[in-house]
This record gives sequence, C-alpha cells and structure tokens, in this order.
Amino acid sequence: MSARAWSLLLLLSFIWGSSFYIVEVGLVFLDPFWLVSLRVVTGAVVLNTGLYLAGHRLPNSRAFWGGCLVIGLLNNILPFTFLAIGQQSVTGGVASILNANTAFFGVIVAAIFLRSEPLYPHRLVGVIIGVMGVVIAIGPSALLTLDVSSAGQFFIILATLCYSFATVWGKLKLSSYPALSVAAAMLVCSAMMSVPTALVMSGPPPVEMFLPANRLGLLQVIIGIGVFCTALAYPIYFKILALAGASNLSLVTIIIPVFAISLDAALLGQFVTSQEVMGFGLVVVGLAVMDGRILTLLGVRRG
Repeated sequence: MSARAWSLLLLLSFIWGSSFYIVEVGLVFLDPFWLVSLRVVTGAVVLNTGLYLAGHRLPNSRAFWGGCLVIGLLNNILPFTFLAIGQQSVTGGVASILNANTAFFGVIVAAIFLRSEPLYPHRLVGVIIGVMGVVIAIGPSALLTLDVSSAGQFFIILATLCYSFATVWGKLKLSSYPALSVAAAMLVCSAMMSVPTALVMSGPPPVEMFLPANRLGLLQVIIGIGVFCTALAYPIYFKILALAGASNLSLVTIIIPVFAISLDAALLGQFVTSQEVMGFGLVVVGLAVMDGRILTLLGVRRG
C-alpha cells in the first residue's frame, strides 16, 4: 500500500477504535437506543449536508431507497444497538476484539449467498482459527453461563453477524450505486428509524443528558461518535477502498482493537487480561490466514 493509504487506514482505525470509548462515555447518561439515535441522526445531518454543499444529489428510485432502508437496519440500527447494550457490561477493549468477528462471519455469510465468494480452504481454516481466538478472549466458561457479562459479549457477537448480512445485502442490491450515496441514504433511513424506536423502547430522551455535569460528555458523543465515527468515517473508508482495495481495507479490523484497548487503558483505566490478549493474537492470525497474507509470504498457493 502507498503511504497515503496507510495513513488513511491508521486514521480510520483510530476513529473507529475511539468509538468504543465514546460509547462508554455516552452510556453514562444515555440508554443504548437514544445513544444510537444521536449517533445516526448527527451522522446523517453532517454527511448529507456536506454532500449537498458539494453538489452531490442522491438517487430517487424506489429500489435504491428500499435497499438503503434494509442496509440501514442491518448496518446501523441493529449492530449499533447490540454493541451499546453489550458495552453496558463489557469494556470497550474487549468489545473491539469481539467486533473483529465480523470478518469471520462475513466470509461464511458471503459463501452462502454470493457465488462469487466461495469458501476456499484457507478461508475456512482462517475462520476456525479466528473463532478459537474469540472463544479464548471471552473465556470458554462464557459459553456455559448466563451472567450479565456473558450476555453482553454475545450481544456484541450478534452485532458482527448483522454487519456480515449488511455487507452481502449491499453487494446484492446496492453495488451499482455510488458508495457515498449509499452511505448518506443509509444514514437518513437509519435516522428515521432510530427516533421512533428510541421513543417506543425508552420513552422521551433522558433529562440527564441536558444537565450541566453531562454537557462535556454530550459534546464528546455528538462530535466523536456522530461526526467523526460516522459522518467522517465513511468517506475515509471508501477512499481507502479506492486506493488499496478490499483486502487491504480489511486490516482495519486488526488495528481497531489496538486503539480501543489503548484508549480504554489511558482514559478509563480499563486493562485487558493476558487471556484476552492471547485471544486477540489468534484473531489476528485467523484474519491473516483467511486473507491469504501468511500463505503468500510462505509461498503457498491459495484456493
């Protein structure tokens, strides 16, 4: 990859890695549903305003907006909510490690629904290694218990499954449209779904969010997770995709936990255990095998 692509990849990894910390800040005075609504509404307003001022107009076909409505549910509303619910009992660092499971689910779901992406042997081996890493990170005992922490971990894993289906839906229904148009319309649809969902599930916005003591936290959430982690992240994401391709873009999944874990330790005093680090190490190896990088270095033929 070029130096520019690497710079953008590290920037995106930092932005999305910081989202786990910002979610923890927001959960102090917001419940998961209003936190998600604040994120997607802010992201929709900022991204669409920027595109409009740049002269960009969104398609007006029914098929386009119907597709964006579904991907908004699968890529924003459900996973963002599951992640926020999970982080009520799981630290941001651990959540970011579990979030790497997206790549493994993505390979399996794509192999089921997309003929162009079969499950090659090296991908299957990578998935197995990566899932073993996730099991080690959460602790094998979590598979047998039903405590709050275990439930939080499984909510995060469920979010990664939603992301996997969103990717397949996007390839099947929205690949013919400009990527930024899809991102902008997706956020509009997500915003329209999030507000009534929050009202039904949680009632009116909590008054705590408007208290003087929470103003700094609210500002962090609006600017951090709404502007940077959502509205700004998508243009960077698609720029990396254009510069370096999907394979190199997948490296973001590996780098995100590094920033998330570091921010949690530096700002919240939350440290991961040696067991969680070991699990993350296996996740990295699994991603490398699945992607084919290790095989390429060893001179082994893929497929």
